[in-house]
Amino acid sequence: MPELSKKLERFTSILLAEATEETQRTLDALKQKHDAALSAAEDQVLQEAYDYIHAEVSRIRSEQGQKVSQRLMENKRALSRRREEIAQEVFAQVRARIAAFTETPAYAQRLAALLREALAALQGARDVVVTLREEDLPLADTLRSAVPAPFTVQAGPIRLGGLIASSASKNLRADASFDSAMAGLDGHFARVAGLSLSDDLSGPIPGKEA
Repeated sequence: MPELSKKLERFTSILLAEATEETQRTLDALKQKHDAALSAAEDQVLQEAYDYIHAEVSRIRSEQGQKVSQRLMENKRALSRRREEIAQEVFAQVRARIAAFTETPAYAQRLAALLREALAALQGARDVVVTLREEDLPLADTLRSAVPAPFTVQAGPIRLGGLIASSASKNLRADASFDSAMAGLDGHFARVAGLSLSDDLSGPIPGKEA
């Protein structure tokens, strides 16, 4: 009888040990599934958060990019308007200074110097026609006295001053008018706009010798 009791105890002990091991395996398996499910849920939450943040960042960048582009365009338009205003102011001052210069005795000297340069460019032509402003026609005799060369004088479409010399026989034309110089300033203004306008205006009058 004691022997049977011992056997029952051993058998019971073995069964309990196996049951304990099985229970532990089951618990481990459940824990693994739980951990896996929790990790998947965490990954999903993190992915959703990342997608949301990424979408918001893209939206904000797009909105800010549009605002920056709009601001840049507004600044460019404002700069263009201001550049045009400055150009008009500069040209008005230059025209005023040229008009004042043409009323001085130095203007006749400048015309004579321009005529010498034009005749040199026309390479000794004998049929030179010199075009002046209507207001400058009285200076024709002064020019003939200062430049002893054959040429005829006529009035033409010059508004600011200077002269144009041409030769039909040589098919040459030398434009030394202040009008032409002013027209060249229009395309050149963008490159000189960054200079000091006060310095520029305090310099020599266009077409006047230093």
